[in-house]
Amino acid sequence: MHKTAKTLARLALAGALMLGGAGQAATLGGVTLPDTYPAGGQSLVLNGIGIRTLTIFNVKVYAAGLYVAQRSGDARAILASPGPKVIVLQFLHAASKSDIEKQYREGEARNCGNGGCDPADEADFERLIAATPAAAVGDTLTYILSPRGVRALVNNRQIGEFANPDLAVRLLAGFIGPTPPSEDLKRHLLGA
Repeated sequence: MHKTAKTLARLALAGALMLGGAGQAATLGGVTLPDTYPAGGQSLVLNGIGIRTLTIFNVKVYAAGLYVAQRSGDARAILASPGPKVIVLQFLHAASKSDIEKQYREGEARNCGNGGCDPADEADFERLIAATPAAAVGDTLTYILSPRGVRALVNNRQIGEFANPDLAVRLLAGFIGPTPPSEDLKRHLLGA
């Protein structure tokens, strides 16, 4: 294929992934996520999809998708919006229970390190960590976030429900707030 044709094909594919359409899905890193996700009695749309990498060797840990009521590239607007949001992670690399806990704790340190989180969230956060199992390649971890709190699912099976709206906001902020796991992942979840 000619270099110009390859470039045009890549641009067309990137446009299709970003814009999506009825009945289409977004694919990144071998993970395909549907364009919509049902939550809170409505059909949320895929806002963005990104890959979380770790270490200097860029180990691809998971692909993440963010679903919202209305697409937006504004993290503050998404965090402030009252409706449900969903984060879906599909693991590209196996993770032990201790690896999962380490990632939760590092996120907590980044986002709550200087008293930035309500101490009342601590018990629910610890229950979420305890409920989240090790992950095999292909496993999914889904957070359904609403004004009522958080539902956590592993492979579409509920592992916990937390009637804590602040925990929902904190979990979402952990991905798209001021101190995400990576700026690259945040940009992609925001539709870049």
